[in-house]
Amino acid sequence: MLQTLQLTRVDYASVGVTSRATTLLLPPSEAAVGKPNTQSFVVGDHDGVLHVYGQKRGELQVLFKSLPGPKISRLSLGGASVPKDKIFLAHGNTVMGYTRKGKVFLEFDTSLMEPISAMSILGSDLAACARDLYHRYRDCKDADSYLAGEKLLDVVLLPAGPNVVIAILACADCAIRVLHSTKSPAVLRLPSVPTVLTPYRDEDKESYEHVLMGTMDGKVGLLMLDKEKNIRVSWLLNKAASEVRSLDSFKIDDSVDLIIGRQDGSIEIFTFPTEDDPIPMRRFQYSAGESISCVLGGRISSADFPELLVTTYSGKIFGLTSQPVDQNQHGDAALVKLQAELQQLADELKKEPTGSPFFGDNLKPLVLSLNHRLALNQEDASYTFFLELDRSIDNVLVQSDTPLELIDSENNNAVLSLSSCNPSEGNYVLATYRCQDNTNRLEIKFRSIEGQPGTLRVYVTSQLQPKCCRRIQVHLCALSLHARIHANDQEPRDEHIGPFNELRLTGGFSMAEMHAWLALSLPEVPERPSIKAEEAEASLLYRSTAVGTIVKCRYRKGVANFQSENITSIILLRDILTKEATKRKIKLEVYFDVSEASMSRVIELIYPKLTQAKTLLERIKCLDALEEWEMKNNPKELCTEYQYIINDETELRAKYKNDPHALKRLQGIVVDLYVDWERAKGSRRISNKQAEEKLQDALESMELSALLRAFVIKDTGLISAPVLLQ
Repeated sequence: MLQTLQLTRVDYASVGVTSRATTLLLPPSEAAVGKPNTQSFVVGDHDGVLHVYGQKRGELQVLFKSLPGPKISRLSLGGASVPKDKIFLAHGNTVMGYTRKGKVFLEFDTSLMEPISAMSILGSDLAACARDLYHRYRDCKDADSYLAGEKLLDVVLLPAGPNVVIAILACADCAIRVLHSTKSPAVLRLPSVPTVLTPYRDEDKESYEHVLMGTMDGKVGLLMLDKEKNIRVSWLLNKAASEVRSLDSFKIDDSVDLIIGRQDGSIEIFTFPTEDDPIPMRRFQYSAGESISCVLGGRISSADFPELLVTTYSGKIFGLTSQPVDQNQHGDAALVKLQAELQQLADELKKEPTGSPFFGDNLKPLVLSLNHRLALNQEDASYTFFLELDRSIDNVLVQSDTPLELIDSENNNAVLSLSSCNPSEGNYVLATYRCQDNTNRLEIKFRSIEGQPGTLRVYVTSQLQPKCCRRIQVHLCALSLHARIHANDQEPRDEHIGPFNELRLTGGFSMAEMHAWLALSLPEVPERPSIKAEEAEASLLYRSTAVGTIVKCRYRKGVANFQSENITSIILLRDILTKEATKRKIKLEVYFDVSEASMSRVIELIYPKLTQAKTLLERIKCLDALEEWEMKNNPKELCTEYQYIINDETELRAKYKNDPHALKRLQGIVVDLYVDWERAKGSRRISNKQAEEKLQDALESMELSALLRAFVIKDTGLISAPVLLQ
């Protein structure tokens, strides 16, 4: 796409590792009437240092720098004056207030049990979020609180009248919750997890009715509050991309633009939709090479030229200015200064010891700052493990005690080496990623096998400190390829869903106990049970990304009920839950209701995937054969079908490269389904080899009727099989 906006990078400074939303632009100081002025900016880092930068005598200088302290997790502007000019920072469960000149005027202990993860200031109101708890203070006194039961990712306070505020919460269960007075929160369900909330602004005026929202899968929306304080969303960009880390609205030239900073390091500028042009147009794109902590629009280096201020994860601070290169009066001087700084850094690097994992205090080992996240890709039933270091990565070692399929990622330039390992020793995967120079981020894509839970361990070493290593440990649950559904707190409205197999458990377990057991079985289980007050029970809803079947979970003290069309999901849940109960010597009564008709539903869901995978494999084999026989040079001499295949070769090979073992994997799901079906309906255990022999002809013929006949259905209706476990 053609870029209509030209911006030039200007490097400003470097601080410690930064978290999201820890950079602020202060309002400009007073200038001559009718003339703009430059803005100072504030950055807080993981070293606990608060930096204030501003223009002084024609160059950017440090105006204030605090002493090191606890990690700064959030910054926010506040104050009674407009525009806001007071700086508030959060570290741990404490909020501190600074003037723009660095004077401390507030140190407030919120008494929250967890560190503050999100914060918003509005006049005398302070909103702080810690995990799943929202708390609001007025004049440093308790005002109200709300326990969401889901992780809170961001919060914004908006005025709703004299001494009345509205809190908008971004929640990890794909929801926006709106708190107004003492009323129950209004819930707006979304197709993805909201990660960023930012009030829409035009110049220095913030809107009280519009809030920008970014999601974990890269979408950007505009939340709108009406006069009754009901909220709705107008999607601006509804295309999946990298996670949104920062949002802003700013007028760079004639109109206000949308500014986006993403986890993959990309910075984008889009126009807002209008009546004449309802589709947002991308005007600018830039890649910083590491995840964006914050991006803001302002005037930093020159009062006459707007620019973007960008802070990255490792603490790099730079601007993307609209000032033309030939009009940069200080270009030559800045270049000379930059070269001198580079030489100074090179000299300091030569003096650094290379053989010791310690620095400064020899009793204090170096700790690498690591940013990481595991995300389930619902489109292809795979996982992406994203990790980022504050310095260059040397090697990444991956070890797993459960089978995994490592997948090539287009975003990686690392060299993958697989080592032989012995499964009997608890090693199914042992791999090393060797990164190129100046690589500080890596994506590891893989697929797990449902029914085989385990632990994934990732070890990271740095090129600058080769003897220092960080380890990340991730639990892969039994139903790892299931994604949680958040659809208006209701079950999916699909007339074709069902019939269901049902599992009922009764015994001496508490609701919290069952909730903890489910956290071992299913991903994305919330911090606390999602309880429906009118039913006094908790509920969870999941969809299999590999097959498309549903899993319903309802549980309360002493009673748990699970339903799914897929008997494999029910068997896996039964095995894990009864195992956990046995460990704690809790007596369970287990009841099965097995529906014969559920098998045809599952086969009908998986059959199109099987045929697509087989067709793709046949076309790839055809392309390989045509290439070997040198028949691709004259496609007109071939039949129409082969001509189509040759024309689509690029797309076909890309699909096959993304999942070369799709057919084998889907056939394995059918085999497991048959094994579990035999266990459920007749308590007869057969091996996978026996199941493969039974299904061989049906899988080779790829006929739906043959697959259905292979699952010999002798009875109709429901089969109740109560089993008592001690």
